[in-house]
Amino acid sequence: MDNTSFDDIRPYYDSELPAALERITQWELIPQILRFIYPQIPAEESMKRLKNVKSVEELQTTFMYDAICRVVKTTSQGFDYSGFDYLRRDKPCLYVSNHRDITLDAFLLQMILIERQRKTSYIIFGNNLLETPLMRDLYLSNKLVQMERGGNPMAFYRSLQHLSQYIHHLIVDQHQSVWIAQKNGRSKDGIDSTAPAIIKMLTLGSRKPAEQGLADLNIVPVAISYEWDPCDLMKANELYHKAHGGYQKVEGEDTNSVTTGIIGPKGHIHLSIGKPLTTAEICSEKADGEKDLADHVAAVLDRRIQKLYKLMPTNYLAYDMLTDTNQHRHHYSAEVKNQFLQRMNQLPEGDCRRIFLEMYANPVLSQQKES
Repeated sequence: MDNTSFDDIRPYYDSELPAALERITQWELIPQILRFIYPQIPAEESMKRLKNVKSVEELQTTFMYDAICRVVKTTSQGFDYSGFDYLRRDKPCLYVSNHRDITLDAFLLQMILIERQRKTSYIIFGNNLLETPLMRDLYLSNKLVQMERGGNPMAFYRSLQHLSQYIHHLIVDQHQSVWIAQKNGRSKDGIDSTAPAIIKMLTLGSRKPAEQGLADLNIVPVAISYEWDPCDLMKANELYHKAHGGYQKVEGEDTNSVTTGIIGPKGHIHLSIGKPLTTAEICSEKADGEKDLADHVAAVLDRRIQKLYKLMPTNYLAYDMLTDTNQHRHHYSAEVKNQFLQRMNQLPEGDCRRIFLEMYANPVLSQQKES
């Protein structure tokens, strides 16, 4: 496999970073972003430091790390995590995560890895997020790997096989970890389910039997939960319109969701890392209704991720409101309930508010099903 095999989907090399940073610093928003990250430092000084960064690792351990820390400090009421001891320093892995926020789900994990003096992971993202040259440069400077969205069936299959080969190359040959969401797109309804198509894609990049190819990736389940979803009103509106006559995404919508997710209030945030899937779990007999290996592994991941998910006060409150009970009242305060109602009441009465409630209540229902 030659050095250019994955040039169409790989992130920037260190040698390409200076040119990318030069382009980034030309954008008018960058001084404002730098002032947000470093409020005590003149933007001109931060700009000079940014231009002098020489490697992706240096960029991530300084500017990216500082940016995510600043987001957590200014938009959340605290961030913690659990399960880090399951990760072995000498064994790269494939993090398979639930997906709630376009950017932060993966980048909060990167923050943890940097704090614990581990190498950051590569990140699989849909290429629909590269809407602008600035977004492209920012993402590709931070180990983003492009995943094609759509296209004719044959070309799409080839792109998935190509991506899978790159994932296997990174983990097995280059000893680099990779992050991927459990399905294309965010969970908008609060149900964290793994797409069997993602598992099938992961089997395409190895010449070994499918079970062994998956085992070679050292799959680690990850669950992230936000007390408040900054995009919850947008998600509820989208689901409502999809259920009532259709929904058409507008230009720039993904970028708007990225921005809202980053700057919006989140309450408490928790990230749970689970035990890696064992070969026995991957190869065990399929349950009733599971058609093939992909369905089986997806079901295993669903159980693991849903169990890892840390329920928040807003989840318990929404469940009680949806079921007209108060069985979880000790998990939330009157203040949280008041904030929740004020937010929900911005939506039209009826189905739209019901969808909003379900979005927050579904993680509780998912854990009840698994218990």
